[in-house]
Amino acid sequence: FGEQLLSLEMVDETHAQMVAHYTNEVLSGKKVVGLYFSADWCGPCRQFTPDLVNFYNKMNSRRGKENQFEIVWVSRCRDVNSYGQYFTQMNWLALPPQEAMGQRGQMLSNKYKVKGIPSLVLLDEVGNVITLDGRNKIPADKAGIGFPWRNPVATLYITVVPKSLRLMIKTQIDGVKSQVLGVLKGAAGQKVTA
Repeated sequence: FGEQLLSLEMVDETHAQMVAHYTNEVLSGKKVVGLYFSADWCGPCRQFTPDLVNFYNKMNSRRGKENQFEIVWVSRCRDVNSYGQYFTQMNWLALPPQEAMGQRGQMLSNKYKVKGIPSLVLLDEVGNVITLDGRNKIPADKAGIGFPWRNPVATLYITVVPKSLRLMIKTQIDGVKSQVLGVLKGAAGQKVTA
């Protein structure tokens, strides 16, 4: 997600300021990280955001699971002013506006196959995708009974395989995937970008 993420902190009753945090520190210990792609100009986003705020607060206040869920907003707003205004409606982290509205936001959007907004992608603690369809899961399960909506095989894998081993396996798979894509692109005569 980049080196830093932003949060919004109230200075007084009518003023807020953006505060930068190191990504690895603010996401440390989170069991689920949501990437929320949305924008101020999008009607469905403005409708869904308050529901997501309620859901986020509910999941982070469950006994024994406090603060294990974090959301990172990837803004699709058209300018920094709109970004600032819309961010005041959220109580989670965000990619800095230049990154979210630039190359990093587009790269994340492509990586997680975002076709439209609002979109909520849920990742586990090592960055594996839990679901690309969090946007539709929340209205169907407002109480969060099935949250984070992992499939049963993934739940077994997470229970049996320690986090350090899962991270090592993910790194190995990503490396092999990258090599295979390089070979395929080379064979097709395309320019290989790393």
